[in-house]
Amino acid sequence: MSEARARQEPLHWLILEQLADGELHSGETIARRLGVSRTAVWKAFNKLEQFDLLVEHQRGVGYRLAGAALDLLDAHQIRQAMPGISVGKGENLSALRLFKEIPSTNQYLLDEEIGHAAGPVACLAEYQHAGRGRRGRNWYSPFGANLYCSLAWPVRSSAADLSGLSLAVGVTVAELLSAMQVPGIGLKWPNDLLVDGQKLGGILIDLRGEANGVIWAVVGVGINVNMQAGDGQTIDQPWTSCQQLIAKPLSRNQLAGQLIDRLISAMTCFEQQGFAAFSQRWHQLDLLVGKPVWVEQGGEKMAALAAGVDASGALRVSSNGSSFVLHSGEVSVRAAD
Repeated sequence: MSEARARQEPLHWLILEQLADGELHSGETIARRLGVSRTAVWKAFNKLEQFDLLVEHQRGVGYRLAGAALDLLDAHQIRQAMPGISVGKGENLSALRLFKEIPSTNQYLLDEEIGHAAGPVACLAEYQHAGRGRRGRNWYSPFGANLYCSLAWPVRSSAADLSGLSLAVGVTVAELLSAMQVPGIGLKWPNDLLVDGQKLGGILIDLRGEANGVIWAVVGVGINVNMQAGDGQTIDQPWTSCQQLIAKPLSRNQLAGQLIDRLISAMTCFEQQGFAAFSQRWHQLDLLVGKPVWVEQGGEKMAALAAGVDASGALRVSSNGSSFVLHSGEVSVRAAD
């Protein structure tokens, strides 16, 4: 471990990397490896507890994380899992940013990378303390269990051409998870991945224009990967995780690498062909088509029948003999009970 890296990361995160394997480590060994005092190590254990990472102590033996080992994000493993691209070459991916803790991966890219990056940038975090869902809702983020991945992409077309982008990303994520043997995935317009009515993941798209006319799309993807039943007690809606569906942990590094790879391919395709390249695939995954729904718009609630999406990805509904087209920024739609 270089001195430069040691200065970059707070002590509690360096200690977590020592404990991530789930094995016992003596406090003396940890302190010696990191060049700090035993007291500093003990204080760092307390800091970890702020992230619900509990450290067990066996007197005379050592310390270890309570529960299972952590599959921490690793840049090398993520790059190896990107079959179609390479970081730092051409226009594929100019940078890969990994964080232990961050307010929001989308917000980081909006604040720190747009306007400075030479090309697309991916950002991932173990934990978000201000993660955002659609319409400003909070996104629950237990440490090291799920995947929070954002991709900043410089768009060559106009902002008006980006309608349907969240649907295209949803199709891309659903197909990837299906390829990784996660069963039963469907898409709820405009940006939710569900299995049997339980939320597995979601999409958040932020757009930012620059003075030079370049438009950036920041594509945020949240996936419940290895979250356990006891982890989501504060979530106010039914949810599930990949691990619960396939009865074994899923490698977050493998998933992250393949997700970034597919997102880059999807963004390239979307720029060239628009939503048309994804519309039939969306239809096959559409959970609302032909179903009764509740539409909330402008403080009013309306019962309607979902009729699929149009060529731009807008939702078509009918109510009281009239047909409507709904755009994702305007409304909230949920299946009728």
